Amino acid sequence: QNNFSSICHLTAHRSNSTHSTNNITNNSAYVRSALSAGPIPYEKGWAWQQVLLSRRMNYMRMQEKQETSPDGNYTEQDKDWILMFEHQPVYTLGRGATEDYLTFLNNEADGGLEKRTRLSRKYRGEDASRLNIDRFQKHNTSGTADNPTAEQDEVDELSNQSICKQPVLAPNGSPIYRIERGGEVTYHGPGQLVMYPLLNLKQPNYQQDLHWYLRQIEEVIIQTLLHFDIKSNRDDINTGVWVGKNKIAAVGVSASKWITTHGLALNVSPNLEHFDKDIITPCGIEERGVTSISEVLRGTSSEHCPSLNEVADVALKCFGEVFHVDITEGRSIR
Repeated sequence: QNNFSSICHLTAHRSNSTHSTNNITNNSAYVRSALSAGPIPYEKGWAWQQVLLSRRMNYMRMQEKQETSPDGNYTEQDKDWILMFEHQPVYTLGRGATEDYLTFLNNEADGGLEKRTRLSRKYRGEDASRLNIDRFQKHNTSGTADNPTAEQDEVDELSNQSICKQPVLAPNGSPIYRIERGGEVTYHGPGQLVMYPLLNLKQPNYQQDLHWYLRQIEEVIIQTLLHFDIKSNRDDINTGVWVGKNKIAAVGVSASKWITTHGLALNVSPNLEHFDKDIITPCGIEERGVTSISEVLRGTSSEHCPSLNEVADVALKCFGEVFHVDITEGRSIR
């Protein structure tokens, strides 16, 4: 597990939030990390989000009806979470993304028609290459944080249900899925830090504004990179964080009743060949490139690339500072 107390004090300033937090008690965000397990299937990380989201939505519905939980454990389900993953290679398309940025399809014999159909935002056939909770039978949400076995079983069941038997594959063998986040096509894989915050934006420390939320997530990345002496910036048009003209971190989010899912992917030391424009146009931006912490630091006085865990520790500290929340270490994910 990550050791938050070992992180050096960050001199970077807090984000320029328009939301005053004076006289407001900090929320707590509980960290569930799978980094010690190494790269895990994307379906597993997706299932963790869905299970925790479903549990919290159930809790909120019960609160609205002024009902109580039979086992009394629903307070465990009304928490803000930060999930930390390193994924096995995968490409994902946002809910409204075009298949045109899967550039390898242009070299298919049929122009990629069959694969485009299976990835289409409107296609709902059994062979659709997508992850969507609506496709599956209602899953059990009885597991609690006090019963990790039941919780893990629930995640395993949902991730197994979500596996498309024959997903569309990229030329390098990586599966491609359409999912419910915003944004165009992107890549996740080893050497990339993925953070999925599940926050209730109705809480006092936050704002019910996804544009505000996106800017805050970008600020977390900017402050994290600054800790490693990397100056980065936003783009006036495109989401994400950039070093010069190259993208170093992607941001794509979703929200249900103001509870967020998905989040950020920060390139620490991934194989950048997976972003090759003969395969995809990353994030649908043709005139820009992709970089990583490793690439930026190469040849500098800080040439040593930090480990994924080192970057994760700093990112969590920056998350707490930018969002004004207390970061609490939770049970690891396997």
